[in-house]
Amino acid sequence: MRSGNVQNLDFPLLLCTLAAFAVGVAMVFSATNGDKEYAIRQSVFGLIGLALIFVVVQLDHRIIESFIVPIYLGILGLLGVVLVLGHTTNGSQRWINLGFFPLQPSELAKLTLVIVLAKLLSAHQAELKKMKWFIAAGVLTAIPATLVFLQPDLGTALMLGAIFLGMTVAAGVRPRIFIGAGLAAIPALYSFWNWIMHDYQRTRLLTFLHPERDLLHDGYNIIQARITIGSGGWFGEGYMAGQQSQLEFLKVRYSDFIFSVVAEEFGLIGSLALCALLFILVWRCLVVASRAGDDYGSLIAVGVAVWIGMQVFVNVGMNIGLMPVTGIPLPFISYGGSSLISVLLAIGLVQGVALRSSPIIFGGNPWTAPWLRTARTPVRTR
Repeated sequence: MRSGNVQNLDFPLLLCTLAAFAVGVAMVFSATNGDKEYAIRQSVFGLIGLALIFVVVQLDHRIIESFIVPIYLGILGLLGVVLVLGHTTNGSQRWINLGFFPLQPSELAKLTLVIVLAKLLSAHQAELKKMKWFIAAGVLTAIPATLVFLQPDLGTALMLGAIFLGMTVAAGVRPRIFIGAGLAAIPALYSFWNWIMHDYQRTRLLTFLHPERDLLHDGYNIIQARITIGSGGWFGEGYMAGQQSQLEFLKVRYSDFIFSVVAEEFGLIGSLALCALLFILVWRCLVVASRAGDDYGSLIAVGVAVWIGMQVFVNVGMNIGLMPVTGIPLPFISYGGSSLISVLLAIGLVQGVALRSSPIIFGGNPWTAPWLRTARTPVRTR
């Protein structure tokens, strides 16, 4: 194992991370009408996360392989504690009140799933043509996803499923396995929709198609988000000058709908700039994956890219009315300590992979990544 060279760090990824964090603090301050407490707390969360980045970078990601089982069991334990002793807010029991910090284990579950699936898929990459490893990865995903769904938190449970699909595709699972699994899942999905999901969850998923039918409840924020985004025009109304957000017509504006605040204050140009910043961040994770020195590190970087990219896609989609409202935060931008610290920890892991990889600063082509090889390719070792 190599300690790595600091010149191998992906500095564009680091700069994008710092920029996204700074934008997030500024937008939380604006979305809360200048409430310093929220901005200060978000800043503290971010500084803790940034400090953890430098700690995690020093830890060789291959050492984590030895602790996969206790890490996985630990997060399952935390998710179980939430169901028994968790703090309830707005009908959801998702947090463990630590006094100084409300811990949301479901956010840490995303990072845990990334490293667990990376270990499983990299260790058996030459055998991924067999259905049993796909099923094993699915079971490892389904257990935390079920515990998260019971909180209830459908959005995060689906996000864990998205991470599973993205990482298994990247690892080289055969298309026919996905086709077979998809056909077998149809009866399960039918049963899940009709008898397992809560009525309000089905309503929320369908309301985005016709929000005008429920103007006072689930459809309210969808319509207000559209008005907020539309009022921004090309260049926006200016920082802290948006009427929809500052006059509090838009609810949950500092978390789920913070992208609408960005659009109102900085317009289409500012919204596209923010999306471009987050896209570059995801792209750099894929570049790190393409030059990783081992398959385990490569799949960690891919998993983080899938996680962040899917959350951006879903959050922006639900803000502009193209996706159901599922409570998925916008990475780095939405208010929330557990979410911000978890994603910064993930960036730290990716930088740790980069540190022990071949040095590429501004170049790199992720389409040549080792995770696009066939499953018959032997696992690389050092």
